[in-house]
Amino acid sequence: ADHAEAVIFDRGEGAILWDVNGKRYIDGLACLWNVFVGHGRQELANAGAAQMRKLAFVNSYVGSSNEPAITLAARLARLAPGDHLNTVFFTTGGAESSDTAFKTVRRYWALKGQPEKSTIISRTNGYHGTTIGATAATGLAAFHPNWGPPAPGFVMVPPMDIGAIEAVIAEHGAGTIAAIIAEPVQGSGGVYPPPADYFPRLRALCDHHDIILIADEVITGF
Repeated sequence: ADHAEAVIFDRGEGAILWDVNGKRYIDGLACLWNVFVGHGRQELANAGAAQMRKLAFVNSYVGSSNEPAITLAARLARLAPGDHLNTVFFTTGGAESSDTAFKTVRRYWALKGQPEKSTIISRTNGYHGTTIGATAATGLAAFHPNWGPPAPGFVMVPPMDIGAIEAVIAEHGAGTIAAIIAEPVQGSGGVYPPPADYFPRLRALCDHHDIILIADEVITGF
């Protein structure tokens, strides 16, 4: 929400935040859905400090990595559902993840000999980040004014409307569509869970037309 004056936060403990004036706030959103285990966790601070003393940073370009990244990637792969979610690419945040997904699917189709499959379908009311590519996929009007023309190669459809997606595929041709990006639960747009049959139908539609489905997920875990 907008405030007459900026709220300057000073500290946090568990689900409670305090501003510089000592006023308490309940952090009902876990900041940006990224503080699920609460603020001020001493064991996390200790683990972070210990790792920074041992190795604070190393690049992960071709031919190099580090033990914590390998360990975490393996654990995430074990936790992920199904048998195929076993590759992990770490980023610094959600918008970078969205842009990386867009680049990855376009590169995939180019390697398959179908570079014309480059269009990304996204949904109104969806949020995918504020970098130039992620903004083009974001369906919230507040993120679009004053930044000039959006990045090309994106088409927006209404949320929870399989028929609208089918219409776009029919209009543009499945041979031009690289991927559909959707939040399993639309977060910034209002925390809207989909109907029970929506994602099974969307998955079937993507399979039928040979289109990649990108799940942009930060709320439910998967």
